[in-house]
Amino acid sequence: MRKYVITILTLICTLPLMAQKNAEQLLQKTVSKIQKDGGISLTLDVETRFESGTDRTDITLKMADGCFVAQADEFTMWFDGKTLWNGKDFGDGIEEIYITEPTPEEKARYDVINLLGKHKGFSVSGNGTDTFILTAANAERSVEGIRSITVKVGPDATPKSMQIEFDRELGDISATVQITGYKANQKYDKSTFTCPVRDYKDAEIVDLR
Repeated sequence: MRKYVITILTLICTLPLMAQKNAEQLLQKTVSKIQKDGGISLTLDVETRFESGTDRTDITLKMADGCFVAQADEFTMWFDGKTLWNGKDFGDGIEEIYITEPTPEEKARYDVINLLGKHKGFSVSGNGTDTFILTAANAERSVEGIRSITVKVGPDATPKSMQIEFDRELGDISATVQITGYKANQKYDKSTFTCPVRDYKDAEIVDLR
């Protein structure tokens, strides 16, 4: 931008503000689309980078009305809006299930839509066309120590990918989420988001409520 010819030099002071406004509009358009899409089914390819190496996980995710069920090779999590079941899979199916009732602060970890919608403590930037970026004013106090979130969306504002950078105090940690599948307007019964504990007779149940 600063390398542009002198004839557009006067725009340099206003374009950053315009980009910020457009990025905010794109952010809200994305949140609005997700909310209007109702029940959603997603497939995610998650790559997490640590100082010691890289982990890759495929996750299937179903969401509706603040509830979700997420499944990967090593875990399945159910959340019905009040109770969270965290099932640990060590290779032979779910062997441990931890039951908790998250506090409002803990719920915020799982409510990405609310985080994007309100983004309290985050500034918004981006090109306003297909990318918006949330940057924490204080990463140490942000949700899960998130320093920044970069979201790329398609022409219809459907999220396509997400890059997450964590507070440096936590180490050199970042994650890239590729959204490889997105289905809107899915119909889910309430039981979808409740762990069928009776189906896991051999699992150790740890009730922390």
